[in-house]
Amino acid sequence: MLRLLPDAARHRDALEAVRTAARAGEMDEAGRLMTEAMTTPVPGGDSPELRHPGDWLDGYAGTSPEPPTPELLELFAHLRELQPLFLEHVLVPFTSTEADLAALGAVGRRLVPAAGIDSRGQLPYRAAAALATGLGLPLTEFPGGHLGSVERPAQFAGALTALVEARRV
Repeated sequence: MLRLLPDAARHRDALEAVRTAARAGEMDEAGRLMTEAMTTPVPGGDSPELRHPGDWLDGYAGTSPEPPTPELLELFAHLRELQPLFLEHVLVPFTSTEADLAALGAVGRRLVPAAGIDSRGQLPYRAAAALATGLGLPLTEFPGGHLGSVERPAQFAGALTALVEARRV
């Protein structure tokens, strides 16, 4: 969805720099560049209608992410081992693919563009907002950031359940 952004070339270059660092064996630098590329906020951009399934938004500002479980910490360690594979074969191809808005639009209201509320202004959120705008759909916000289901699993599960139940009607 990055190609939907007005500054897509800048993001493509930043993610290519991540892959270049990884290819050179500079995994710490690749990680730093990736974090910078994904999380540096950019003001403005698409402002689609926002939806918040369930009641999680009430009092949300007073909550914090849940601490990771031991199993999740173990998974993170394993994922770090796979980072070179991810950066070489997943990240750049995934982020450089052009979205077919006509094909996506053909599924109509079954598609639910979504993003984590804590990542507003960041690259993943901006891409989801651009998709929502391009399709004329609202953007559904969930608890947490880009990894809301990991950061706030209970709140995320409640919001997802509310979304699914509302769409059954």
